[in-house]
Order: sequence, then C-alpha cells, then structure tokens
Amino acid sequence: MAKLPLKLLQKKPKKSAAFNQYAKYSGIAFQMIVIILGGAMLGKYLDQILNFEKPLCTVFLALLSIGMALYIALKDFIGNNEN
Repeated sequence: MAKLPLKLLQKKPKKSAAFNQYAKYSGIAFQMIVIILGGAMLGKYLDQILNFEKPLCTVFLALLSIGMALYIALKDFIGNNEN
C-alpha cells in the first residue's frame, strides 16, 4: 500500500465563522448605505429640476429609501437565519 504525502492527508483550513458573519453584515450595511444615498441624491436632483423652495423630494425620497433599505436588510437577515 502506497503512503500518501502528508500534505494530502492534512485538511485545508476553513474560513472562520466570524469572518463569514463579518462579510455578510458588512455587505448588508454597504447595501443600505448605497440605497439611502441614492434616494437622497435623486431627491436633491429632482428638487433642483422642479425648483421647489423647500427640499420636498429630498425628504420624501430619503425617508422612502430608508424604509426600503430597512426592508431589504431585514429580509436578508431573516432569510439567512432560516437556513
């Protein structure tokens, strides 16, 4: 019977669970930031085009994008916990 080299017998190190959790939650945070900034910037752009005295579109779209970001983040968080 042939002996296998020691390198083949050793298991490859797996990524730690902490690193996987960190990557998952930082991805969700980055996604939330992009959604909220996108909504606020779109609102600011619409306010400039429509010549509103008060930033109505900015406030409305910023609040709407915060709600959307929270919904998506919670959906991802709850969906990942079920697995």
